[in-house]
Amino acid sequence: MKKLSLILAFVLVFACTVLAACNDETDTSSTADSSAVVESSVAESAADTSSEADASSEADVSSEAASSEAESSEVVEDSSEAESSEAESSEVVDESSEPEISNAPVGDGANLVAGKTYTVTGCGTGYINESGQWPSKYDGNLTDGVANDELVFGLDNKWFGFYNNDSAAANLVNAPGGVGSVTFDLGKKTDISGVRVHLGNHHGNGVPSPKAVTVYISDNGSDFTEYGTLEIKNSEDAANAVLAYWSEVGGSASAKFVKIEFQLNGVFAFLDEVEVIGA
Repeated sequence: MKKLSLILAFVLVFACTVLAACNDETDTSSTADSSAVVESSVAESAADTSSEADASSEADVSSEAASSEAESSEVVEDSSEAESSEAESSEVVDESSEPEISNAPVGDGANLVAGKTYTVTGCGTGYINESGQWPSKYDGNLTDGVANDELVFGLDNKWFGFYNNDSAAANLVNAPGGVGSVTFDLGKKTDISGVRVHLGNHHGNGVPSPKAVTVYISDNGSDFTEYGTLEIKNSEDAANAVLAYWSEVGGSASAKFVKIEFQLNGVFAFLDEVEVIGA
């Protein structure tokens, strides 16, 4: 009986020991599971944080890229506007480099050819024919400062006449082919602002205004470029009306030689004064 009690006591102790061991394993497993859950949660949280960081980084990069594109677009637009402005400026510089000289006013400068001599085409003088049926002398001084208000014919007058007649002697013709000119040497290259010519017109006596009067300028006396044309007035509607008038052309230029060319509208063209106005 005593042995049986010992055996039962031993079994009871063994059972308690086993049960305690089982409880320890369960606690350890539970603790491990809890630890695993915590670690998993931490890992997921870290992953979420990493994802958010990546997303934030991507957003920042995208934002920076968008900002860069916007800045680049602004630079391109600014460049385009600058190029457009330069083009408009160039057009303005291109328009200001080709002025309508004939519309420009003549300046208030001095007359650069007052009292100067000049060169005439053809016979080299005005029309002078002191013999024959109608003796005449139209060789008035073009730079003496005197502009006549009326036309006077014959030997006693102060007008200068350009003349062309295919049957006339060469010593009478100073507008061969119907075109005559007078050229002034200013002595050196000089700034000018305009040219004025005093013209005469008397259709009833065969002295109409010329068809055209054109001014040319040159630096060497050989190569001329057009400066402008003068306005022409006429009295064809009143055959006996006399016109004595100034015609001018203005514009800024620089030249050593000034040539004024007259295209005749008949046998004669009359003028009596020429002015080249300084700048």
